[in-house]
Amino acid sequence: MSDYSAVLAYIDDYWQRIIRSNPEERGTLIGLPHPYLVPSDSGGDTHMMQEFYYWDSFFISLGVIGTEHQYLVEATARNMGYLIERFGIIPNGSRYYFLSRSQPPFFMAQIKLAYRLSHDAKLLTDLLPLAIREHEEVWHGTAQPHHRLVYRGLSRYFDINYLQILASCECGWDHSTRCDDRWLDHLPVDLNSILYEREIDFAWANETLGHVEIAESWRARAAARAATMNELMWDKAQGFFFDYDYTREQRNPDPSLAGFFPLWAGWASEEQAAHAVRDWLPRFEMNGGLVTTLKQETGKQWAYPNGWAPLQWIVVEGLQRYGYAEDADRLRRKWCDTVAHVFHAHEPHICREKYNVVDRDDAGEGGLYGHLPGFGWTNAVFKVFAHELMAEEA
Repeated sequence: MSDYSAVLAYIDDYWQRIIRSNPEERGTLIGLPHPYLVPSDSGGDTHMMQEFYYWDSFFISLGVIGTEHQYLVEATARNMGYLIERFGIIPNGSRYYFLSRSQPPFFMAQIKLAYRLSHDAKLLTDLLPLAIREHEEVWHGTAQPHHRLVYRGLSRYFDINYLQILASCECGWDHSTRCDDRWLDHLPVDLNSILYEREIDFAWANETLGHVEIAESWRARAAARAATMNELMWDKAQGFFFDYDYTREQRNPDPSLAGFFPLWAGWASEEQAAHAVRDWLPRFEMNGGLVTTLKQETGKQWAYPNGWAPLQWIVVEGLQRYGYAEDADRLRRKWCDTVAHVFHAHEPHICREKYNVVDRDDAGEGGLYGHLPGFGWTNAVFKVFAHELMAEEA
């Protein structure tokens, strides 16, 4: 296996650089009661990403487990709860101008991550009602300011301004070839898989707290969601999952790594998983890891030829869940090798927000704001993957 020690040392030192504590308001920055992690210590003139981001925070948290900064996992969950209590939404980021939208809803996943570290029932008692409130009011909202539940019990990404480009920012894939830039018209397979997973987690949390009947009701809701997703998003002829255009009542033909979220969430059947792995994984798998979409378009950074750390993690977790351990290990190694190669090949020696997985010696599509250094979720996923690979070889 490649030597990842220099990258791991860099990552270990980097955590302290991206910890922030801002209990008071400052300009557009929303004060948060607990310390938190930002994606990048960007420095320079940009000072970008110096606030708390919703889905970034979950993936960054994976990296601080087992370090002296592990306390930030629970702190992050409690900050998310604070935002729900105060604003009725976990915004895209902790800036007032982000309150018009959210991001992929990993609040309950964050709570579960924190609980597995502490086994503190009070954590569940405190935060579970807030996660359910977010689920019902934000992601199942049927009118302003949360008009997301739109078709047969499934939800879309949204922004209070009803603008397609801002809805694409809520999806976290800003910007992508997915959904033909018509995000308000689509039921995304990743979003509804996340909502399925959190309904299963609501069941787990209620069962943990002794509320068995409530747990069963959440399982029933998750099962109903899965049945509808299966009908609308699974293309039997192609053997893959696609976003669903509910305004035209047809699947969007553009394949992306979002089609692997059903494996991560666990609602895909064994047969469906087998088709996805056999027929589609080879199409997305490049020398440097998994490419985000199969279509390329100038200015779209969440697309070919770029690979992103959170999507590598989602796909690997899904493969592991369905027993494709060898494929999972191969992808862990490819991603770590790409990050390590770029780290050593360029000065300053840093991790990046995203990578060109088709040609790792080329920077790839920079999108609207180029290539940011750091980088929180890249660091976290690299560390998780590298440790998993080393544990298997020990």
